[in-house]
Amino acid sequence: MSIDYQTIKHELQRQLGEKAVTDDPVRRFAWSTDGSYFRIVPQLVVTANSIQDVEHTLTVARRHQAPITFRAAGTSLSGQAVGEGILLRLGYDGFRDIHISDDRNTVTLGAAVIGADANARLKPFDKKIGPDPATLASCMVGGIVANNASGMCCGTTENSYKTIASAKLMFADGTYLDTGDEASKAAFLKQCPQLIQTLTEMAEQTKANEVLSNRIRHKFAIKNTTGYSLNALVDFSDPFDIINHLIVGSEGTFAFVEEVTYHTVVEARFKASALAVFYNMVDAASAIPPLKTDAVAAAELLDWASIKAVTGKPGMPEWLSDLPEGAAILLIESRANDPDTLNAYTQQAIDAIKHIDTERPIEFSTDPSVYGRYWAMRSGLFPIIGGERPRGSSVIIEDVAFQVEDLAAAAADLSDLFDKHNYPEGVIYGHALDGNFHFIITPHFKRQEDIDQFDRFMQDVAKLVIDKYDGSMKAEHGTGRAVAPFVEMEWGVAAYDLMKKLKAAFDPTGLLNPGVILNEDAEIHVKAIKQAAVVDDWVDRCIECGFCEKTCPTSELNMSPRHRITTLREIHRLEQSGDHQGAETMRAQAQYDVIDTCTACQLCTIACPVDNNMGMLVRELRGPQIDNTAQKVLDFQAKHFGAVNQVLSTGFEVLHGIHKLTGSTVTGKIMDLGRKISSEVPYWDPSFPRGSNLPKPTPADGSDKPTVVYFAACGGRTFGATPEDPDSTTLPDVMTILLERAGYQVIIPNNTRSLCCGQMWESKGDYKNADAKRTEMLTALKEMTDNGRHPVIIDALSCTKRTLADSDIDFTLLDAVDFIHDHIMDKLPPVKKKTSVALHVGCTATHMGAGTKMETIVNRYSDEIVRPDGIYCCGFAGEKGLYKPEINKSALRHLKAKLPSQISEGYYANRMCEMGLTRQSGISYRHLAYLVEECTRT
Repeated sequence: MSIDYQTIKHELQRQLGEKAVTDDPVRRFAWSTDGSYFRIVPQLVVTANSIQDVEHTLTVARRHQAPITFRAAGTSLSGQAVGEGILLRLGYDGFRDIHISDDRNTVTLGAAVIGADANARLKPFDKKIGPDPATLASCMVGGIVANNASGMCCGTTENSYKTIASAKLMFADGTYLDTGDEASKAAFLKQCPQLIQTLTEMAEQTKANEVLSNRIRHKFAIKNTTGYSLNALVDFSDPFDIINHLIVGSEGTFAFVEEVTYHTVVEARFKASALAVFYNMVDAASAIPPLKTDAVAAAELLDWASIKAVTGKPGMPEWLSDLPEGAAILLIESRANDPDTLNAYTQQAIDAIKHIDTERPIEFSTDPSVYGRYWAMRSGLFPIIGGERPRGSSVIIEDVAFQVEDLAAAAADLSDLFDKHNYPEGVIYGHALDGNFHFIITPHFKRQEDIDQFDRFMQDVAKLVIDKYDGSMKAEHGTGRAVAPFVEMEWGVAAYDLMKKLKAAFDPTGLLNPGVILNEDAEIHVKAIKQAAVVDDWVDRCIECGFCEKTCPTSELNMSPRHRITTLREIHRLEQSGDHQGAETMRAQAQYDVIDTCTACQLCTIACPVDNNMGMLVRELRGPQIDNTAQKVLDFQAKHFGAVNQVLSTGFEVLHGIHKLTGSTVTGKIMDLGRKISSEVPYWDPSFPRGSNLPKPTPADGSDKPTVVYFAACGGRTFGATPEDPDSTTLPDVMTILLERAGYQVIIPNNTRSLCCGQMWESKGDYKNADAKRTEMLTALKEMTDNGRHPVIIDALSCTKRTLADSDIDFTLLDAVDFIHDHIMDKLPPVKKKTSVALHVGCTATHMGAGTKMETIVNRYSDEIVRPDGIYCCGFAGEKGLYKPEINKSALRHLKAKLPSQISEGYYANRMCEMGLTRQSGISYRHLAYLVEECTRT
């Protein structure tokens, strides 16, 4: 039966709204990827922000028998977050509640809560959630539970299965269950008696089958996420306990997880780490059994290939290059709540393995700057290998588990398989304390021969792990499509039949994430493989992991960097395959999502494990799109920037007057008319600022005061006060007042109006004018410094950043934040203090590491700082916020709600960003200089 997705789309849009449901080909393709090596394009993408959205979608899916895949953050590595039919993804607004119990022993988390955010809320109480996957800063609770994701320290004792208290679930038939609520359980018992009876009987029969129940216990004695959590049938008798634990690791094939309550675990206050360097893998592996004590929280193993991969990389220990070939490293960590216990633990660890010769003495460090480098070596493996892989290749991370006593032999066997199947780049590392190995290979999938080779490799891995060592094909990444063909091979016929009965009991029509975990297609693991087209140095490094989505200001609006890169890859793949028309069509359809709305904030670079930079890529892509007419306009602006800047400032002052006389309606109509004439006319908004002015130099008085050169950046000298600001004093005036109050003689470049760092041209891809303007600016500023005697101060972080970037500056140039912190605060002690103010630490502040100084400044002049969580970038993107206000609105959609009612003012250090913050918050956001000036005013 064919499925009418057009009808489904219209039905869902009527219920959820047009924005929540799309069949746009570009956006469908953008959501065809997760962190795995699979690509499956859905027919529809539905964004759900409430359980009602999920219920409506399930109802429509059942009516049309359309398959549906649930997706959280999409960091999954086994292909379980992509699927045909309907892809229902968690939105960026719903399912994000966090509730900590009064005794701090449980925490209730919405499915879209990011793991690290949950831990940040628990940290003041020395608590955390048990699961600690490497993706914790990006992955969501729904995915953590669905995959039974673990990590370096939680092992098999603090994962989701062991720490889940209850869950709120919606099943395929629309039935709802809260396993932590007695009334809900009673209602479910009446609604679904057959499911309860089936689960009860299955648990009884499984316990009665001694061979099967022993097999299940044996399989879960080590890390194991292959197949379903059959241990629920032997560990529990109450059907709701069974449901609670079967959901863990079910990968969206049993039910939608709305909310989870975890038992929290203790977060130790003190930590110490050591690098134990062994002469070979056998010795390193033999050290694991004696280290499995309370004294050791983690033990991470790096094989010789891993060591070679990180040797010589920035931040890595220099002595790595001196190690003998074949060496292996154990990174050991101990944790405790007091220093004495920690010291005892570290000594126990050293004593436990002192019988094994090591290449270097084992010394634990409690210095975060020291052991931070150790863990950087461990975490650096993935980005280093992923970033340096051959262009056009994929990066695949698999994870297997063995009995601890088999680790050394298994590692040797895996290495032999790398050689046998021509994957010389393969490395082995992982959570040795739990018998868990990760291995990385970077295969090409250009030809069928490449895919066949990978298939042969995986078949041999399965024989090794299952037949030789009776281990786990998936230790913590979930089954997905990657090892679905090997589930029966690992578990045996009886256990596999049990899994099929469970799937049929929960999802009789098979609509939920079909083909994941259970799949009769023996070749599903080598189908729908991503084709990594060679595009650009920036694009080619991307591994499509999704780490960038948390901080990207346009993720909710349309796309994150991962989606933009995915789309660009497909455009180039179409071109390289000869489908030039298809490529051109997709390029045109993707212009708004991929190019026009990227803010180029470059926060993706910070989150990216392979240091990708979508912002720089998009700027490079914009360059060739500048036609002759646009280039002439840009050239004119650069050549006559003084006049252009003056006209802009005057224009906003005139606009302020028109609005004052006529009101918003008439002013808006005038602006709309202007936009029909030129796209350079901004959209009208009542929060528009007045015009500004140039700073006034200090009159010469013949004194020997220290002198500073003050450069007022474009934003502050163009845009003055907004209606929300408490007074009309401009930033140039405030900076001059503050500098003079601190005892400085202020000089101003004569041609300030004409000078610019070039940011506005670079953002459009016009590097010629951008670099010329920066050179012009630097030349003019240097002339004012009296051969470098006077420092230069710039009052906008983004301008400072670009001026300093790639420039050989032989004079002192500081941002106003640095100058206030380093040279003004101590000269001007506060006369008064604010009670509470908001602080924004935006993308440029993050790149420049200015956040700490900004907080120090605010702490000097206010009793409390409010920094709304989850606000990483304002989305104003220079002047883009004037022409594409939807980006700013989306990026700051939660800002107003996150500000306490008593907050009436906020601060940052870039006028354009402050305009966007003011617009979306409804309160005045101004430069930090305003706060300092007011609080030091006598």
